[in-house]
Amino acid sequence: MNISQSNKEALKNPWVLGMLLFLATFLTANGIFIYLAFESPPSLVVEDFYERGENYIEAHKLVEKQKALGWTGVIMAPANTRVNQHQLYEVLLQGKHSTALDLDSVTLHAYRPSDAKADFSVEMANSKPGMYGADVSFGLPGIWDVIIVATQGEHEFLVTKRFTISP
Repeated sequence: MNISQSNKEALKNPWVLGMLLFLATFLTANGIFIYLAFESPPSLVVEDFYERGENYIEAHKLVEKQKALGWTGVIMAPANTRVNQHQLYEVLLQGKHSTALDLDSVTLHAYRPSDAKADFSVEMANSKPGMYGADVSFGLPGIWDVIIVATQGEHEFLVTKRFTISP
């Protein structure tokens, strides 16, 4: 086979062969990406995402209500978190002027953004004034969003934190 730039036959020209090889590589990569897009689960696991987005104004009002309460909260978690390991997760909740709060209920909600079936909730117990804790075990490794909901009468306060759970 005579391959050179001066060859006038298209399939023997190295430039044409290079362009055909590039096109074949490009189409193969796109085919793989399309296959993976249809075979892998979507990241969106919330069924009513549109309705939640429409509730943005109410969510903004809730944030303003929480600021008016003057409450503060800090989540205290273990330094090393692993799968299926029971560990104590605590939250320190304080009112205005750093006063301890006596709340009706404090609940830890754990959400896994990539798998809604793994979500769970745990009631937290009052261990000291303003300090609430729960023994929690995460069943899967990865990213977890923890939302602690504290209620006192009609008042509700949220504290959020994202954790990475090691395998």
